[in-house]
Amino acid sequence: MRQRRRTAHGALVLAFVAAFVGSPSIAAAEPAPTPAPPPVPLGVAQDTSPDSGEATARTVTLITGDRVTSFGGRITVKPRHGVQFLRYGDGKHQYVMPSDAIALLRADRLDRRLFDVEELLAGDYDRLPDLPLIVSDSSATRGLTAGRRLAAVDGFAAKTPTADLAKNWPALRTSLTTGKVWLDGQRALSLDVSVPRTGAPVAWAEGLDGTGTTVAVLDSGIDDTHPDLVGKVAGRKNFVTGYEGDNDLNGHGTHVASTVAGSGAASGGRNRGVAPGATLLDGKVCFNYFGQGACPESSILEGMQWAAASGAKVINMSLGAPDSPGVDPLEQAVNDLTAEYGALFVIAAGNDGVPQSIGSPASADAALAVGAVTKTGVVDYYSSRGPRLDDYGVKPEITAPGTDIVAARSTYTEDGRPGEPYIAHSGTSMATPHVAGAAAIITQAHPQWTAEQRKSALVGSARPSPDFDVFAQGGGELDIVRALKQPVSTSPASVNLGFQAFPQGDEDVARTVTYRNTAAAPVTLNLALNGDAPSGLFSLGATSVTVPAGGEASVELSADLDAAGSTYGVFSGRLTATAEGIAVQTPFSVFREEPSADLKVSALDRAGAPAAGSVTMIANHRTEQTFYTMEPEATFRVPMGTYFAATLATGDDGTSTLVSNPNLVVTKAVSLVMDGRKARPVDVTMPERSAAPVEVSVSAEQSGEIRSMIAGISGDDPGALYTADLGTKKASGLTTLVSALFAKPDGKGGFSGSPYTYQAGWHHTGSFTTGFTEHVKQKELATVRAEYAANTTNAAGSVGWRSNTPIVPGIKYPVGVELPGIPLPGTRTEYYVGNTAWESIVQEGIEGADFPTLLAQLGRPATTRAAGRKDTERWNGAVHGLPMTPAYPEYPIVERRVDELLLRLGGYADAEGHLGYSEADGVGGRIAVYRDGKLVGEREGAYAGFDMDPGKARYRLEYSVTAPSLRLSTRRDTVWEFDSAHNASSVALPLTAIGFAPDLDLTNTAKAGRVMTIPITFTRQATAGKVRKVDVDVSFDDGATWQKAPVVQLLGTSSAVVRNPGGPGYVSLRGHVVDSAGNKVTMTVIRAYATK
Repeated sequence: MRQRRRTAHGALVLAFVAAFVGSPSIAAAEPAPTPAPPPVPLGVAQDTSPDSGEATARTVTLITGDRVTSFGGRITVKPRHGVQFLRYGDGKHQYVMPSDAIALLRADRLDRRLFDVEELLAGDYDRLPDLPLIVSDSSATRGLTAGRRLAAVDGFAAKTPTADLAKNWPALRTSLTTGKVWLDGQRALSLDVSVPRTGAPVAWAEGLDGTGTTVAVLDSGIDDTHPDLVGKVAGRKNFVTGYEGDNDLNGHGTHVASTVAGSGAASGGRNRGVAPGATLLDGKVCFNYFGQGACPESSILEGMQWAAASGAKVINMSLGAPDSPGVDPLEQAVNDLTAEYGALFVIAAGNDGVPQSIGSPASADAALAVGAVTKTGVVDYYSSRGPRLDDYGVKPEITAPGTDIVAARSTYTEDGRPGEPYIAHSGTSMATPHVAGAAAIITQAHPQWTAEQRKSALVGSARPSPDFDVFAQGGGELDIVRALKQPVSTSPASVNLGFQAFPQGDEDVARTVTYRNTAAAPVTLNLALNGDAPSGLFSLGATSVTVPAGGEASVELSADLDAAGSTYGVFSGRLTATAEGIAVQTPFSVFREEPSADLKVSALDRAGAPAAGSVTMIANHRTEQTFYTMEPEATFRVPMGTYFAATLATGDDGTSTLVSNPNLVVTKAVSLVMDGRKARPVDVTMPERSAAPVEVSVSAEQSGEIRSMIAGISGDDPGALYTADLGTKKASGLTTLVSALFAKPDGKGGFSGSPYTYQAGWHHTGSFTTGFTEHVKQKELATVRAEYAANTTNAAGSVGWRSNTPIVPGIKYPVGVELPGIPLPGTRTEYYVGNTAWESIVQEGIEGADFPTLLAQLGRPATTRAAGRKDTERWNGAVHGLPMTPAYPEYPIVERRVDELLLRLGGYADAEGHLGYSEADGVGGRIAVYRDGKLVGEREGAYAGFDMDPGKARYRLEYSVTAPSLRLSTRRDTVWEFDSAHNASSVALPLTAIGFAPDLDLTNTAKAGRVMTIPITFTRQATAGKVRKVDVDVSFDDGATWQKAPVVQLLGTSSAVVRNPGGPGYVSLRGHVVDSAGNKVTMTVIRAYATK
């Protein structure tokens, strides 16, 4: 039984953001053959797409209605009156949790994934009109729309419109007194040589092909019109009807199903499945999402219940997601349904390939977790490794062929070549149906066996490889012949000797292994231990055991942990029992805790009472270990070392207190008092008396050896925030940041239309802060006149939103703040104070009744502003064009990587050079590449890859963007001509971009009839030559006709002279440039600016 070493999930107030080395996760079910960061953008075929290297801002709405924006891993939270926002993360996740959700989280009424910004974005929940949920054991939850019943969790699926989340949150918060609300998460869809390798043909020859056994395939559907699957499917049910119909549009399920039971009819029997006599149930729990399989957890739970209740004795689940501490609903359902119905769940281990990366629900006790090997028996790089989280148990338990598996191709998928009956895929998803087919054959041979017996027979008969440990392969590779022929099996299938605390006593840890013999004669087994554990660590109670005919015999497996000396951690091995024609494998493991001590933590509020609404985090400076509790008093078992400790306590009076001891040294048992009585208030004011706080934030980040640890609080009232530094010495690597945003209240509970903002940021190193006081004086301020132009539309409700993120040495994971929206066009005075640089994002959109419609976004790098300085800063000014300045220098806009052309043309820039992108409806791009005048290829979109011949050639690259829904820049056409030849590595190609910066008002309009001198700007990739020749054309009829515009040179700059039309209209511009190396570019902007 899996024993979970539970820790409080609370860390809801404290951020632990880690830059782990090889941190575990689970990949999509089909791994790329070679890793190439960053990944190909979603929905773009790998053979035609480069890594974009671009970051875009995305905003997700939490169950509380709060909106959180993520940009390149940096988080911005929209403030809510009277609520503090709290952060927590673990390297691949970032949690943002409002203070009024903490009580429900502490009571385990809410799934913390509902506040995981990274998971919500990865599942595209920001693009869904509703937030899908699973509600367990509750019938009195208001604010949710109940859906289908989910018997597997004794609950129901639910959803609530995203636009109604804020409105419904108070009712949900007060009514959720029983049960739990979970995020309806998304799980990912994780034979000519491979099937014979399992030994299946030998079983067929003996009449064992799965006949009479029902195997359920819970996947993306099954195309039963495929010749290999005609007549195979006895029943089907679609659990994702809200997303797509019954057909297998993804193709994953058809591929899996044919590996289980395909007839091989389309290949003359060559590509036959493992159990061609088995009957299939098609449980469609996944849908196609831009070529990827998306599997809602509520659909999976329904499918599991249906499959088990429908009589399936084997259930194949080639899907999963990263495991987490505790038992999640899918893991619990595997265990419960196995016990109730006797079904064997065969589940893909995952495709992450690093230690302790087994996915859920393969991590469930009752699941048979499957890893992947090549067709030569090598555990492939992508196959997820154990041990399992929490108890360090053995997972996966078995492997099977999973690399380059040829199986049926769905007629309805776009993957592969149309008309081809087969397709090759790789992953633990492909290995799993080999084992499911084997389980069907075992079920046919032994219909009376329990799920545990069938699992034990498959694991015990597997063929281990000497090149891999049990956490890579479990018992070894699937061997159907041995599983059928040898009469001896073992129980349990694997042995977990458990987590053994320091100091380990003299008494050995022992578990019993039982052998079953189905033969008519007794069998004497010779027993041996294999593995690389220290000598004497593991031992057996006997070197042999005789198992009577039709009976059982046992042996004791023991661990003498003192034999490990000064070595700690997880140890594993394999117990092998052999006799003539028999070899039974039993993998085992034990975890020996390193020198550790009890750390007792007592959290006190500011009155000295136990802090009932508190969260405490204890994070090791050197390792990945972090401990959390939401109780006012708790004892942690921690390895000896140095820790970052922090506690946040929320009070009934609406205040929050953060105390931190950043350098806590543990060498023996310690009692730590996180004493809120030592906290002092935060007191920040601005020189303008009408200014009120929008948000004030206090955070500390401790840099450890392999990660950063963060504790932080924020809210709209600095007087409600209290802090205390409990450290007794300088904390090396600690940075503390206090930031504040002030504006003029609008009298309606917000700051709409504020004519000014104050942005403050102060940071220091070596300590946290006990309280904080700063009364800003006018002379300390830098003043910026910020001008926000309207470029995309003149519609009513046009609004600009600005967010600023502090960029501070020592702070890897800053939290930004959103400034009050400003009607467009508009100006505002923005003051800055402190020693902090600010990175800015400005978005243009239309304010809606529920949510704004985002049309465009621009950004600028971090800037520090000196006291007394006065500047003017314009955003969104025309003319918008395509820059050659990448958002990330390591990813050029256009590059040649050896003999591949990689294009990242999705961005644009305003006249001031701020980089951004458009999200307006109807914006589309087209790319075409010519070599010596002949078309190489063309693509829709802005990101593409093309093969290039090694020889030198003249290339022409065309890129067109149409945006008919916009007022300006409705079309942009760029044509480059350049020479290129083979390059040994990567090189930016010699391209130049042209920009225009006319003098316009904030509607991007110029006076009709005026003679304009328009500055021309150039951005170049590093290899481009100097600009030698510049010509400009102008059009007043959207490019139908053109006329030359004079170009004048003054002090090294170029300008075009244009006389605007005499009345309202638009001016289009076209520039031509030749550089010193003979490279050319022509850039055309239709409706570059307006006139009136």
